[in-house]
Amino acid sequence: MFGMFITNLLWLSSVQAAEPIEISIGPQYSSYSLYMDDSGSLTEWNLGGEIGVYNIIPHIGLKLRGTKVKFYPLIMEESYEYMPITLCTSFDMIPFLRLPWLRLSAETGLGLYNWKGYWLDDIIVLPSGELMEEWDIGFVVGFTVQLRPTKYLGVEYAMRYNYIASTDVEKYGFYDKDDKIWENGFGVKFILPL
Repeated sequence: MFGMFITNLLWLSSVQAAEPIEISIGPQYSSYSLYMDDSGSLTEWNLGGEIGVYNIIPHIGLKLRGTKVKFYPLIMEESYEYMPITLCTSFDMIPFLRLPWLRLSAETGLGLYNWKGYWLDDIIVLPSGELMEEWDIGFVVGFTVQLRPTKYLGVEYAMRYNYIASTDVEKYGFYDKDDKIWENGFGVKFILPL
């Protein structure tokens, strides 16, 4: 029994090693829900982009993603602009199934988040004289379901959670909390095997 297990494991590893490295690039149209401090969510739809490299190690890849989205609270003169840039490791969730038309992957990674607070079209100046503009770090987790109608084209649905370490009690006060962005969207990927 153990010998059969080892034989199957060696056979699977040789089959998996034959997977080509792939590069994908394409747009993603998503709903972004921002959760700031203790207030409710603000939701906007926006277009972003993603570049991915798959099978760097069999069934593991990297994704670099970016977008720029502006949220408008109830007061229309006020707005918040977020520009998340994330780098994620992508893990094939069904590596034992060789389905060329389906890819289900989980991802986790780090992000660099630029955000600004606006009043009308100008960045808000705080009473201390500082601008409401920050670069913060955070992390992202999510999953993607990709269907491939052809070898070089993928259509996908993605769901991601971004946690932004944005607390700055000295600058914004005691009630400043870390921000969160919940992302749901659809994308098209152009796939190039190497």
